[in-house]
Amino acid sequence: MKLIIAFGALIVAINAASDQELWADFKKTHGKTYKSLREEKLRYNIFQDTVREITEHNVKYENGESTYYLAINKFSDMTKEEFKAMLLKNMASRPSLEGMEEANLTVGAAPESIDWRTKGAVLPVRNQGGCGGCWAFSAVASTEGQLAIKSGSQTPLSPQQLIDCSTSYGNEGCNGGLMTSAFEYIQKNGLESDADYPFAEKDNKCKVNDEKKSIVKLAGYKTVAASEAMLKEAVGTIGPISVGVNSDNWQSYGGGIFSNLLCLGFSLDHGVTAVGYGEENGHKFWIIKNSWGEDWGESGYIRLNRDTFHNCGVEKMASYPIVA
Repeated sequence: MKLIIAFGALIVAINAASDQELWADFKKTHGKTYKSLREEKLRYNIFQDTVREITEHNVKYENGESTYYLAINKFSDMTKEEFKAMLLKNMASRPSLEGMEEANLTVGAAPESIDWRTKGAVLPVRNQGGCGGCWAFSAVASTEGQLAIKSGSQTPLSPQQLIDCSTSYGNEGCNGGLMTSAFEYIQKNGLESDADYPFAEKDNKCKVNDEKKSIVKLAGYKTVAASEAMLKEAVGTIGPISVGVNSDNWQSYGGGIFSNLLCLGFSLDHGVTAVGYGEENGHKFWIIKNSWGEDWGESGYIRLNRDTFHNCGVEKMASYPIVA
């Protein structure tokens, strides 16, 4: 009911306001400033196109022709090409998972639905900002989940330590990386809390000089066989799982169950965390924790179509840490 009310308020706000009013509110809400009047005019024109696209799509949602709706957000002054270019910084070249230890999962062991947020295994959504460090946020989220499940600790861990210190493991800081490489680093070096090693939204020199500050150690990590059935077993029986996705079409997602025929798994460009799954009105979905802040999507989450070929490749590159 809250979601329906929120969407109704969104539609009323967009329809009642002029483009100039929406633009002024957008700039204020997201702290947008531009270098020149020429750039602001360019961004305003892009914003207008985005608003038209949102309005047209949401008519389909209102008519029951779509399972999700769109909304104005921090990305609404970016072209689709710019958004995709931003995503290219997120993850290094997709690796071969061959040779990595694969989880031995039993089909049928997982419950029909689960939400690890309700079990204390999911910490608040964060915002990676202009840093292409989604891989670090994903690795941290699944590690936080395993730590909470094993010990009850709900301590935010440091993505910045991974960004700064795991380059020798193949990661490239704010220019991309991989969750499995992050797990390998944590296994060898441990990981500090976010309070001790806070996020800076940029690459910095590694500041780790006292291993005693590490609050989590890993015994290893495992991958999940590339199928949604296996991912369901992993999420349902193990906890939050790091996954790679294709998020090219997530730019204006506002809420609902995202189902887009163009969202395939050929090009994985974003690291996120699967924290649950369920079904609503006959539509199965994954609950995905993102790292674009709480002002994106459903308070920082997206519900992603499940058990279809247009699931954004969520099952293609899944892995999780084993807390020592």
